[in-house]
Amino acid sequence: MTALLDVAPFKGMDAEVLDRIEARSRMLEPRDGAPVFAEGDPPDAIYAIVAGTGHVRIGTLDRSSKGLMFEVFRVGDIFGEIGVLDGSPRSADAVAQGRIRLLRISAQVFLDAMHSNPMLGADLSHMLATRLRRTSVLFRDATFETLEVRLAKQILYLARREGRNTEQGRQLAGRLRQGDLADLLGATTRSIITILNSWRADGLVIYDPTQARLTICREADLQRLVGSEVG
Repeated sequence: MTALLDVAPFKGMDAEVLDRIEARSRMLEPRDGAPVFAEGDPPDAIYAIVAGTGHVRIGTLDRSSKGLMFEVFRVGDIFGEIGVLDGSPRSADAVAQGRIRLLRISAQVFLDAMHSNPMLGADLSHMLATRLRRTSVLFRDATFETLEVRLAKQILYLARREGRNTEQGRQLAGRLRQGDLADLLGATTRSIITILNSWRADGLVIYDPTQARLTICREADLQRLVGSEVG
């Protein structure tokens, strides 16, 4: 069975077509912390996350090494498609965190598949529109919302996207260090720690800094903090 069956935007495509794509691609198992590509690299491939419990962090650093994390991708996601589509150098860094398996699909193989399979192009457009909508919300929130509201929105987004229910509440998948949460919002780690400590004191969340695990104990109260919309 092809590894791409459950990967967006390949879902629903004929298995024989997916097998041909996979046969012309290469499986990778990057070590924890290894770069997949760097900002400015040529856009020579897209990557599908096909297995593993880790994730791929997409982001960038400024000249003072302050980080900004755009997104976290896990099993079932693809990344690196923007450069392949417009032919421009990579616009961000991609770093593997934890254990993952990637299928590296060369730019030519992906473009050939898209040209010969209209469903792939349609599903890719839908995926990109969803990501663009999220980026628009993040940009708006960075302008108009407080850091506390922005953090709550991102935690709720991650919990609903890939969280799991526990006896204590809904736990976010994977490890998220306080610095990761800060990078996701372009904030300082100290400011994130201050907010998390306040939430912990109020019983809204549990955060284990040793395991880097965050659990939402009172999701409804966190939702009331942000209103009706989660970015």
